[in-house]
Amino acid sequence: MSRREMNELADDRDKCAARSARNAASAKAAANDPTLSENMRRQAAATVPIALRHAQEYREEAEALRDGRIPGEDW
Repeated sequence: MSRREMNELADDRDKCAARSARNAASAKAAANDPTLSENMRRQAAATVPIALRHAQEYREEAEALRDGRIPGEDW
């Protein structure tokens, strides 16, 4: 993989991280929305940590790519 391709993939991973962070915020809002059923609020609350973890993983992948490493190969 060329350096340019790695940087492009890192940019994509940053976009994915931002999307996951937005999803976490949306789920948090839904979890606190009194107009939703209790079941829907519980489901939304359960997705918050998952979306936040995904955002962190995407950020870590972007950092690895920018450092010239292939994510997962150094674990």
